[in-house]
Parts: sequence; C-alpha cells; structure tokens
Amino acid sequence: MGQTSRNWTQTYQLILDDDERGVARTIEFEASGAEAALYVAQQQCRGREAELMQAGRSLGRLKCDKGGYWVISPPPVSAHG
Repeated sequence: MGQTSRNWTQTYQLILDDDERGVARTIEFEASGAEAALYVAQQQCRGREAELMQAGRSLGRLKCDKGGYWVISPPPVSAHG
C-alpha cells in the first residue's frame, strides 16, 4: 500500500507599511511554515517594514533592508497577559 503525500499549508498575511508613495498593502498567501513565509516576506518587503500574521496573531515585525539584512522584532506583548 503506497503512502499518500499531502501538502499541508497555512495561511499568512503580510501587512506592509506605507511605501515612499504612502501606499500600504496586505498580502495573503499560503506557505508550508514560518521559514517559507519569511521567504515570501523577503521577496515582498524590499526595504519596507511589515508585520507577519498567522491565524490572526502577529508572529513579529520585520524589515529586509536593501542590503539584504533582516531586522526581526518580536510580536507585541498582549495586554491580557
């Protein structure tokens, strides 16, 4: 009996801050996990700050500057503890 291969993905949202023209943008996409989601974020950020969300919760804020360096900040602490 052969094994069935399943592609389990999760939905993420990348909320990009305003660009130089004052345009903010939200991208919703599916990825196999946080590493794949960060890869998508790298392709989309291009010097802008963004918040990476999964299932309505923040995974953190990030910025990929034009030199290829990442700055990742933890998600905000919830007021509910």
